Parts: sequence; structure tokens; C-alpha cells
Amino acid sequence: MSFLYRQEIKSLQEGMPNTFIIGIIINSANVKTFTSTRTKFNTGERSVWTFTLRDTEEDFINVTVWGSSEFVKKVSSTFNIGSVVEVISAKIIKRQPNDKNEQFVPSTSSPFALIVNEGTALIHNHDAPTCEQYKNLLMRPVKNVTFAKNLKSILNNIEELCNRSVDLFVVVTFIGDTRNIITRNGQTLTCRSFEVADGSTDNTVSLILWDKDWVERSAFWEPKRTVLFLVDVRIAYDEYKKKTALSISKRTLITECSDIPQAAKIISAIQHYDPDSICSDSFTIPNPNTITTVMTIQQITEKLQKKTNMKDERLQFAAIVRASVTEINLDGSLKDLISVKCALCKKIVSDVKDSCMNLNCPSGNGIRAPLNTVKFNIKINLKDDTGYLIGCRLTGDVAERVMGCTVDEFQAMTIEKRAKLKWLYLLEECNVRLHIIGPTSAFPYILYNILSIQHCLDEALEQTVAMFKN
Repeated sequence: MSFLYRQEIKSLQEGMPNTFIIGIIINSANVKTFTSTRTKFNTGERSVWTFTLRDTEEDFINVTVWGSSEFVKKVSSTFNIGSVVEVISAKIIKRQPNDKNEQFVPSTSSPFALIVNEGTALIHNHDAPTCEQYKNLLMRPVKNVTFAKNLKSILNNIEELCNRSVDLFVVVTFIGDTRNIITRNGQTLTCRSFEVADGSTDNTVSLILWDKDWVERSAFWEPKRTVLFLVDVRIAYDEYKKKTALSISKRTLITECSDIPQAAKIISAIQHYDPDSICSDSFTIPNPNTITTVMTIQQITEKLQKKTNMKDERLQFAAIVRASVTEINLDGSLKDLISVKCALCKKIVSDVKDSCMNLNCPSGNGIRAPLNTVKFNIKINLKDDTGYLIGCRLTGDVAERVMGCTVDEFQAMTIEKRAKLKWLYLLEECNVRLHIIGPTSAFPYILYNILSIQHCLDEALEQTVAMFKN
């Protein structure tokens, strides 16, 4: 057996053998899987995973894991952001500035990168007493936050800054729920939108997380309390929105750093922001766990009426309504409860086996096999002491969580079973979390999207249990 000796990241040299490095994972990218045709690797599926390892406040390095899909997926699911690991016998290579792969990994302090190949290198969990010293590095900025640009200067010069990267020191003001996106090649990705501000302008900036680890960690962010240091946020032209915008790229490093001295000042600077404000993208669903504002139906109606003079700016807000469910059409016709759409262009399709008729869609008009999604589209009426909300929408993944079953399971139910499901909520007083989207001149309708429904007694019990746990 070869002798291993521990090195710090700053002491690494190209070609150094038998390396043994300890550090904490501070960034993790999604696993990529591809079909290999090189005889060296044999044919078949292979995967690659990249993460960033840190062992001091100043030193961090990128690690790339190569191997069979089974090996890479197992390793990536075992270790995530915040894991303290030992990287053993990794190959050390010198980073090349002109290497196109450098565009897809964070910029690091080390001039080297580590390669972990299946069968020749290992990654183990580090559970020694020294583990805590590494954990403390997770929420320490990788650079000096005082050199970050403020949002006002960026937004005022955003066209000139196109194709450049900037560092931001910001507070989270909004956190969306997760969304499943199907790409044009049929791949399913999970993402989460969020918004940030820094007090230099009243504007907030919307960003999207695509990497699995950050999507999961962001579920615990708190609006107006979570402080982020974003290194190398990219400024680029957004083809979908037809404007230059900021985006999280593969080079972006995110640090949650609410405990540093500068955090209290920036949190104070954004406290005047509207607590009910919602992401400007109407397709972004708020995370129901972050909604705390309680409103009556009358208050919701009055707020919508006050904003009727707005032209094309769409009012959005979220609220908890304590109301009774007066109608829920679960025992109606399936065609009134379920919608079928093309997964690629989102156009409505009459049957799950049919192609959409959009000629601009890769799956349109039978060009290739249809790729359709089947989702709940349930209408619910609510009533409290102040009024009614008619035609509230319970759709998609939210509906599956509320109903406790998938669309396929629901379609297989008898009418009697669907009626029993209906009476779980009908005429019951519930805390209903709503995402309300006001009308515009182009779309003169109000949307009441239900994000969660919970019996009042059940939620009160959960809050009591949580209080005693704390």
C-alpha cells in the first residue's frame, strides 16, 4: 500500500503522488451523464461531478469526479455542500487559462485542480475532532465583501456590463417554490427562483438556482434575514425575457454569511421593502413556508381594487387566509380536473398520446414522439366571515401534495374514493396559503393560486410542537 500524507491546498504541486486532502465542500454542480464511445473507457454511460473544496479562509480548489454513472451518482448523493471530506490519491493538474472547461467551474485560489477517477482515487467522510474547524469555513466569504458592487450601479450600467461577471453582497427578499422544467431534449431539471436586494436601490433582482444542492439548501433561506455573497454572477442577454439580466452561472460561488459584521448593516438597509412583495416573474411560485401575512378575503379584495389603476404592471402578493372550503370539484369529470400540455412548449393538448399543433415546437404536429405532461387543474371556492373567493386554482405539484396522491393514482380512483378525498377539506376551516396575481390590460383576470391547504387545528398543533422543540 502506498504511503499517504496530508497536504493543504496551498501546498499542492502538479503531479504530486499519494495526496490526502481534507476540506469542506462549499459548492456542488449537478451530475452530468453522457454516452462514452472511447475504447479507453469502454462504451456505455459515464458521469462527471464537480465540487469546490476549501480548507482555509484563503484556499479552495475545484474537484472533478469521473467514472461510471453508478459510481458518480452514489458519491454525489453521499456528499453535499457542508460535507467535510477526505480526497485521497486525486490527480493534481495545472489549470489552463485558455481551457474552455474553466468557463464552467468557479474561479479558485489554487492554480491547480483535482481529478478523482473511479478506481484510482477515493472520497471519504472526515469525522475526526478537527471537523468543526472546517465547518466554520462554510459561511465565511471567499473574498472581501467590501469590494462587491452595489445593485444600483449595476442596474444603471447593465447594458455596458454585458458578458461580464460581478460580485454581489445582498439580502434575500423572496424565495420561490421549486419548479420542474423539461428541456427541449426531454431532460427534467429542478430549479428555484429567488430575489435579492442590497438597499442601494428600491429594485430587487431575480435569480434562478439550477444546481440540486443549492436548490435544496435555499428552502431554508429566510426573506429579509438570509445574507448571501455571490461571486461571479454573470451579466448576459436573456433570450427568453429579451433583456440583459443577472444570472447564476457555473462559475458563481454562493456563500451564506449572515454572521459576518457587515450582515447586520445590509439587513437593516432592506427592512423597508414590502413584506408581501412577490417575484416579478408571474411564473414563479412563492415557497409557502415563507408566507406569514394573514389577510381576510375582504382585505385581499380591497388590495386588488386599490391597484386597478396600474397599467401593465402586474400586482402580486401572497397571504394566508383562514377560510372554509365551500366547493371542490373532485368528483366531477376528469377533463375538468386534469390538464394535458406539451412539456416543451406548454400548449394544451387534447389527449396525452397526441402531439401539440405548434409547428415551432420540436415535438409539434407529429415531428417526433409527443412529450406531454398531465397535471391537476382543480377549482376550489373559499369563504370566510368577510366574503367569498370563487375559482381558486389548485394545480400541478402543489395539488399532488394537498391531495396526497399523484395524477395517475387519482385517475385510477373510483368516483366513491374521489368523493371521500373531497370531504377531507369540504366545509372544513383551513389555513389556505394563496399566491394572488392581479389583472393587466393584456390579461384582465385575477388568479388565486393555492399553494397549500392545512386544517387550522392541525397547523396550530404543529406550531405548538415546534415551539416546545425550540
